Amino acid sequence: MLFRLLLSSMVFALVVPTCVQAQETPSVAELRQGLAGRWSGALGYRDYQTDRLFEIPLTTTIEALPDGVTTISRSLYDDGPDKPVWITTVRLEDPVAGTSSSASFRAGQAPALSTEAVRVSAYRDPQTWSLTSHETAEDNDEPAEIRLTETRDGDSLIEVKEVRPVGAGEDAWRFRNQTRLTRIGD
Repeated sequence: MLFRLLLSSMVFALVVPTCVQAQETPSVAELRQGLAGRWSGALGYRDYQTDRLFEIPLTTTIEALPDGVTTISRSLYDDGPDKPVWITTVRLEDPVAGTSSSASFRAGQAPALSTEAVRVSAYRDPQTWSLTSHETAEDNDEPAEIRLTETRDGDSLIEVKEVRPVGAGEDAWRFRNQTRLTRIGD
């Protein structure tokens, strides 16, 4: 009896680990593909003169392309009475390089092009995660390091942009803007 119990325990110990495997963290591309749908919320930004947060209503539709690495976002906000602003962003993930490249288009302005190093900084499940990206660019017409933290919690999504002067210490990061969204449909 003891032998059969030991044998059963050994078989269980050998079989269970192969059946119950740790959940692997999806790629940045897979997580962003899961954002496809319609979202509504607010664009908030820091006014440098008053150092206050201002928010304006925003709606965004995200389309995930079948290639698994490209998304197209169409965002609309109101820049004053009867001044709708459309921004269209095409984003391409490069899982091998660990980068995300995007081109954003807005009428009356030159396209904004960027490539950021991006990584999954936290993951619990396909609807609960954080991405962090970094790039060196400009903010307020000055060279700056830019850090974006994108956090999804179910049907809520927030992206926070922080900036600091190039070469400054960790304590120099400052809030620049944010996008708070709630999923409103597929």
